[in-house]
Amino acid sequence: MVTKKATNSIEDANVSVPRLYDDDRARRACDVFGFTGDEKVQMAGDINITWAYPGRVVAWHRHQKQTDHWFVIKGNLKVGLLDDDGNHKWVYLGDNDRRVLSIPPGVWHGYMVMGDEETILMYYITSKYDEKNPDEERMTPEEGGVDWAVPVK
Repeated sequence: MVTKKATNSIEDANVSVPRLYDDDRARRACDVFGFTGDEKVQMAGDINITWAYPGRVVAWHRHQKQTDHWFVIKGNLKVGLLDDDGNHKWVYLGDNDRRVLSIPPGVWHGYMVMGDEETILMYYITSKYDEKNPDEERMTPEEGGVDWAVPVK
């Protein structure tokens, strides 16, 4: 039973479009809930979604301030983590294990899709992305000195 009339009507619902970026590595929708147009959604960082293409290594980059939190919605990723001492490790994320990987500032990171279909990665970054002054450093996979090949066992 309705006891009080709602203050919003169907006219208050809206559809918004986030920042969209497409290139040869992936399609991305960035700050998905930050572009509602009504400024009702307030969060420190961005929630982003990437449709990552198979057959590409997307590495390396790192941040000085922000932490990344990654969750795979569909598919599988091989995630590389690298520190300044040359230590590296692999973390495998997939839609069956439903884990979140948190990558702290200063850690180089990147990914490669495992399999022949695109992977959908949702990630939260703890700072809003600033196009004019991005919190990121980049280097090529070769500069990282890590072999991204998948060993045949």
